[in-house]
Amino acid sequence: MLKKTHRPWLFAFGVVPLALTLTGCFGLPSLPGSDGGGSDPVEDELVEEIVEGSGDGIDFESGSLPPDFPVDDVPLVPGEVGPAMSVSNGQAWTVTIYTADEATANSATDLLEAAGFSNESQIFWETEEYIVIIVASQEDDEGRWLVHYQVQVQQ
Repeated sequence: MLKKTHRPWLFAFGVVPLALTLTGCFGLPSLPGSDGGGSDPVEDELVEEIVEGSGDGIDFESGSLPPDFPVDDVPLVPGEVGPAMSVSNGQAWTVTIYTADEATANSATDLLEAAGFSNESQIFWETEEYIVIIVASQEDDEGRWLVHYQVQVQQ
């Protein structure tokens, strides 16, 4: 039997808004001369300095997964890695993947279920080791689909 915890709710309401802000879903302010899309190297560096300076155990990456992300346990859709963050010294992660189409974005849940994750809560997928929340949306300006992963180690 899987251990139940209220931490997913805390995680969803605490880390998800932060991650969505950092990935541009709530309009991260643009610097003068940047394209406003969050992909500007100056903006990425600024976000990295702010996030990593906010406390120990936080690692922000843009274009690559944090080194401690559990790639063997949590399958991700194929695509380009966008903003990604490791929180609490590898106890939680946020990852954004840019995919080419809706079908690839929609395959995220199938990949998790094939890896042994269950979705009994109808909100998140879980194993005995991890909790995963997925949000997929279409990015209007370039037509790409974004898949946001929130991953947490089960306590």
